[in-house]
Amino acid sequence: MKAKWIIAALSCLLVMALALPSLCEPAADAAMPEDSAIIDDFIENFRILAAVPRQSKHEKAVSDRLKAWAEALGFEVRQNEANDLFFDIPATEGFEGLPLIALQTHLDMVCVAAEDHPFDPLTDPIELIVDRDAGTLTADGTTLGADDGAGVALVMSVVKGRMAHGPLRIIFTTDEEIDMSGVLAVTPEDMAGVQYLINIDSEQSDTVTVSSAADATVVLTGDPALTDATMGTAVSVAISGLSGGHSGVMIGEGRCNGIVALAGILDRLGGELPYELVSLTGGIADNAIPAKAQAILMIDTADRAALEGIVAEEEAALRKAYAGVEDGLTLAVTDADAAEKVFDADQTGRILDYVTSSINGVYTMSEVIDGLVESSSNLGQIRADADGIEIRQMPRSSSPERLVEIEYQFRALASENGLSISITEVSRPWPARADSRLVPVIQRIYEAQNGEAIKVEAIHAGLECGVFYELAEGLDMVSIGPDVLNAHSPEETLFLASIPKTWHLLERLLVSLEE
Repeated sequence: MKAKWIIAALSCLLVMALALPSLCEPAADAAMPEDSAIIDDFIENFRILAAVPRQSKHEKAVSDRLKAWAEALGFEVRQNEANDLFFDIPATEGFEGLPLIALQTHLDMVCVAAEDHPFDPLTDPIELIVDRDAGTLTADGTTLGADDGAGVALVMSVVKGRMAHGPLRIIFTTDEEIDMSGVLAVTPEDMAGVQYLINIDSEQSDTVTVSSAADATVVLTGDPALTDATMGTAVSVAISGLSGGHSGVMIGEGRCNGIVALAGILDRLGGELPYELVSLTGGIADNAIPAKAQAILMIDTADRAALEGIVAEEEAALRKAYAGVEDGLTLAVTDADAAEKVFDADQTGRILDYVTSSINGVYTMSEVIDGLVESSSNLGQIRADADGIEIRQMPRSSSPERLVEIEYQFRALASENGLSISITEVSRPWPARADSRLVPVIQRIYEAQNGEAIKVEAIHAGLECGVFYELAEGLDMVSIGPDVLNAHSPEETLFLASIPKTWHLLERLLVSLEE
């Protein structure tokens, strides 16, 4: 009922906004900046980012680079211990009386490379592919980093003075993709005087986001219980070719989790032929759906054909179950290096029980917003080998009660299977504001510019806005951004035509808000 009330209130605000006098709309013959020039400047900025490795938890270099860049433009920049950056930009002449607005984006990115593509995220730059004919910006074999390089590049153009605006505070945060430690290092003093915040971290140019879910990082650990291997043949059983993708935005698309699927196959194998587990690994980030996973097993040489037959059956079953979603799915059995030590049978069973029984994927759907995932969890990473056991998950929910429910199941399963568990809250819930002044203004501007209504939505993902909401006592905020497809995967694509579209919306918005 609360969500319905919020939507109704927002609709009322829109009606009121439409009844107000014109919000400084440009004259009909006023020329907007050439879209091609906007795109060119955006790409120039994005190249600066792409040249500096900026995997989460490793943003010092890119923070230093942007600090020097802004200081060269004459701004006084403050860099905190988390490598967040803060600096103010005076209002354009004639707009000094407008309220202080914060433009906020994050510097880090999820680094994922395609199969067999050599890439070290700590040292290698992102190789950009600009396809003017297709109107796309992609990367060569890796994630592009448009989440949130697109937001950073757009803000860089604003900083360079390419649009009029009132007083601005620029905030570049770090480590959004892992645990939001960057935004958690922001203080109330950093937000002093800010009346509105525009987060540029959304991935649909026809949408304004007004609410987001809370999420948490769940880490399970255990000491390996090893025994001597008794079987003579080592094989790798691997699943690959999956779509992967963002575990919040794409969790409702029915994509296959490689770790969970492979654990299910190993569980079946245990009932049909003997094997010993050497290792089980997969995933690259807590908030990315695992696109591949691998298990190293010791088996009897005579069982190799039977193993291959079971794996072939499982591949066919998975292809059927995920037809049209995971058409690149592949299961393979190959030779591996023999191991002297393996997990004992009891601990192997406990590891597989946790992975296959744990909540994964969509858990509940919203009862008030059609099509919105309310609660979910993603088993993002696993490493179980002779050095130790670590399983990482990211549950999300717009319902605090559902999040607690999911975490309770994790704790119970961990206890049953001899694993230690720690749960850390990552993002905060960001509730929609029924009295938002930003939302109706954006609705009015977007419709005037595009001839259609902008979508107003809540998302099943964590945004930094939740922390800012707490920091600044219910700060009026929105999240916008250009069109990005397949974020957190090597197929990540940014559509260039959406850059000027987002730019013009921001350009009008920055001179349309009043005290």
